[in-house]
Order: sequence, then structure tokens, then C-alpha cells
Amino acid sequence: MDATYKDEGDIQVMVERFERCEIKLEEFAHASHLTVAAWYLIHFDVCEALVHTRAGLQRFIAHHGRQRYHETITRFWMELIGNYLNEVSEDVSLIDRVNRVITRFGSKDILFEYYTRERVMSVTAKSEWVEPDVKPLSTKNTVTSQG
Repeated sequence: MDATYKDEGDIQVMVERFERCEIKLEEFAHASHLTVAAWYLIHFDVCEALVHTRAGLQRFIAHHGRQRYHETITRFWMELIGNYLNEVSEDVSLIDRVNRVITRFGSKDILFEYYTRERVMSVTAKSEWVEPDVKPLSTKNTVTSQG
């Protein structure tokens, strides 16, 4: 996946449009999810970033008349991206960090490197955090290690 952003303002606009539910549902693709998650993780500690992401997604989904919020998938991506960003120097620009996240995690199928489809699509996984059953996530400095 090519780097998406050339200007930090474009990232800010994406986050603001998401927060105000100004993006059409079909326009809010995987890269947009990654952008918002990375922005929150760069600006807040991991627990606060998860709170912002969860609330934003729930508001966005409700605004569009959907009921597809999935706690495990949301936390999974926050954990994965948070772990990755912890390894990237803070000297790297916001644009480069977000673009690196999009490039590194551009495939939604990464989820299935950690979860079987049955486990992640279970009723329980939709409403609460469920640990991966294929391979573990690192929990250094992430939500699962902080509560």
C-alpha cells in the first residue's frame, strides 16, 4: 500500500471528519481506521487512545445506522499498532509514523495471523476482549498489560 499522507493537516482532517461523522461509511476504509488509530496512539497513552477509538467508532457506527462495533477487533488493532509505534522513534514525523502504520498493516487479514475466524467472530469477542488463539500479541506497554 502506498503512503497516503504528504501533509500532517490531511491526517488531522481525517480524524476530525471521523469524529464528526462526516465520512461516508463506504469511504471509511481500513487505511482510514489505521490512520485514526495511529493518530490517537501518537497523541494519547494507549488506554486513552482506546477510549477515544471505541467511543468514536461506536458514534460513527450509530450515526450510519449500523450495529457492527467489535471490541476484540478494535483492541487487537490498537494493541498491534501501539506495539509497532513503540518501536518507532518519536523523532520520526507524524506523517511518516502514520504512513508506516498504513504500509505495515494495510492488510485486514493480519487479524487471522492471531485469531481463528471462529474465535474472533464469536458473540463474546464482539462484546468483550478475547485473547488471540493462534499466536499471542506482545503486551508490553499496551492495553492488556495496563488493564
